[in-house]
Amino acid sequence: MIATPDGEIDVNGRSRPLGGPADQQRLIGLRAQASVVLVGAGTARGEGYGAPSKQGLRIGVVTQSCALNFASPLFASGSGFVVTTTDAPDVPVDSIRAGSESIDFATVIAQLPDGMIHVEGGPMLNAALLEADLVDAINLTFSPKVGGRRGPSLSFAPHTLRRFTLTSTETNGDFVFVRYERTAQ
Repeated sequence: MIATPDGEIDVNGRSRPLGGPADQQRLIGLRAQASVVLVGAGTARGEGYGAPSKQGLRIGVVTQSCALNFASPLFASGSGFVVTTTDAPDVPVDSIRAGSESIDFATVIAQLPDGMIHVEGGPMLNAALLEADLVDAINLTFSPKVGGRRGPSLSFAPHTLRRFTLTSTETNGDFVFVRYERTAQ
């Protein structure tokens, strides 16, 4: 995810204005390593997700309502699939369903292809994965921009406190990229 030094994660519901070429390059690099991407429905809508540039990459859109535009480029390309509950409405695309009142993310992850699962937010999805103790690493970009409105945080706390260790830092222009990896408990 991306955040400003004062904690903002979006501008009017979109994270893209906080980024720039360095941030986009970093995102493309992380996606290149991924076997699958997970993204919350609000983030997918707000950022206008389309078909991924990496051939064969699938993007799972997490939603309980299934109120999605299945004619959008992401789904029309065959790259998009839905991650939802077992009692959610039927959808006209591939889906992974687990849990009845809320999504059982451990069961979902067990059904995904082996390899790196790259999560692109938003904060409610991040919080759910943290709460389920399913996050192994956090890649965070600090944007050089400050200000805007007070909105959701990186993880929509509260959730159980977890310990991560800083494993790398890098700068590119005015952007700072950090990676934290889960610390053995």
